[in-house]
Amino acid sequence: MLKYEPENEEAAMLYEELEASYQQLLAMSEQLTHTENKYGLLIQNMRDIVWIMDPSGKIHFINSIVSELLGYSAEEMLGHYLYEYMCPLHEYKTGFCKDVVGLMAIKEFERQEMWMLHRDGNTRKVLEVNSKHYFVEDTLVEIQGVGRDITERIQIERRINKKNKHMRFIHDISATINGNLSFDNLDELLDMICKNIVTTVNVPLCTIRLKDDEINLVLKSAYGKYKDVIDKGPLKTTDKFLTTVVENHEPLLLSAEMAESATDEVKHVFEGGKIKNLLVLPLNANDVTVGIMAIGLDSEYDDDYTSLFASLANNLAFAVEKSRLYQHQKAFYMDIIMTLVAAMEAKDAYTQGHSLRVSSYAKAIGESIGLSRSEIEELEIAGILHDIGKIGISDAILSKPGLLTEEEFEEVRKHPTIGMRILENIDLSQNVKDAILYHHLRVDLTGYPSCESVEGLPLFARIIGVADAVDAMTSNRSYKRAMNCKEVHDELMKHCGSQFCKAIVDHTVELLKSKKIIPLHECTEI
Repeated sequence: MLKYEPENEEAAMLYEELEASYQQLLAMSEQLTHTENKYGLLIQNMRDIVWIMDPSGKIHFINSIVSELLGYSAEEMLGHYLYEYMCPLHEYKTGFCKDVVGLMAIKEFERQEMWMLHRDGNTRKVLEVNSKHYFVEDTLVEIQGVGRDITERIQIERRINKKNKHMRFIHDISATINGNLSFDNLDELLDMICKNIVTTVNVPLCTIRLKDDEINLVLKSAYGKYKDVIDKGPLKTTDKFLTTVVENHEPLLLSAEMAESATDEVKHVFEGGKIKNLLVLPLNANDVTVGIMAIGLDSEYDDDYTSLFASLANNLAFAVEKSRLYQHQKAFYMDIIMTLVAAMEAKDAYTQGHSLRVSSYAKAIGESIGLSRSEIEELEIAGILHDIGKIGISDAILSKPGLLTEEEFEEVRKHPTIGMRILENIDLSQNVKDAILYHHLRVDLTGYPSCESVEGLPLFARIIGVADAVDAMTSNRSYKRAMNCKEVHDELMKHCGSQFCKAIVDHTVELLKSKKIIPLHECTEI
């Protein structure tokens, strides 16, 4: 315009405005290019993965750090869907990988875990993802995502959780062992521990063997999906590997290759290739190995197993040693009791065997009404000891062939109290004491010894009272013959509710009918 109309002032002004606008555009373009380069470089150098995708999940941009984390170049991921790079084995609450990416188009993510699969097909990476939606006129056009690699943090958390789980497990096992102070049934305790190891620690095999002499390790418990692969017979401590464990008192990790030179019984565990490694731990008590615990593994060995199972082995050794001491003490205790009973029954030929029969009947009644194992054991002791006070009664009275006078019978009535005095320095449970003292006290609280402080007849006294009466009624005496079963039944029912507890009588009658209680002079019918 200036060329053809050089004098045109309006054209000159317009030209100047255009020139200024152009220069301004150039400056803005340079600034935008600088900003783009600056922030583009920042994004490319970020340690987090940054991506932009459309609502369907197709990737339009991703920074180059992805190659370090997932092994793919940014260029080869463009045009592909994000869910293609997620781990298909991971379980999400929202469904499969495609469902998770689809959810990103519905809501923005905040610290959402996404499990990605490395190009090698084995390594998994965990991203903590935050996402933002970008709208144009209320239409979602793209999703911007940032994923931070938290794989190491997750691994640390898992190790901590695993350690905590193991510590809780050891605590629970210790509590179980300490709670079973009697250790009366060691086999049940070992079975429970073996099962808990398999189910809680998630191993495929656990076995526990105890020494029954210097050579044999006898199988006491086995649990796990591979328990059928083991040899059920005893293992010999003469096996060179087991000798190492038993003599050195230290655990040994045995592989299938190492086991080639083991005895056939040990080698048998590895047959079929199911078990890859066998961790054998000694059960050490007072510098003596009392048994071994073996953990079979069908995968690579984890070093965390050693400390965990070593702690469990120590607890098991404690249980075994305590159980053996308890059994020894119990046997000694029962020897003393039986000596006292023999001394008492030697004074009265008619009552020989009476205490053992009462103990047997009481045990059957206790089992019938559902008492615990420890309570039934107490009942047996109470039955054996219930008449121990007769040691303090004159032989002339106990062996008198005819009926007793009132004065003589008054002496006999003292035997429960005498029995308690004899046993006062022995640590008996209150249940046993109640049975000894009150087995001649009736349900209506008459009988002997009289005791106004008793509000109700204790359970053990009710049971021993009925068991004692049944044996007395079915035994021959110089002054009476043994009753038949109908007469026993009639006598029990006649005094039911006054002398005898109805519930105990009902159970006793059923036990007599089913032959679970067989009196000295066996009944035929009720």
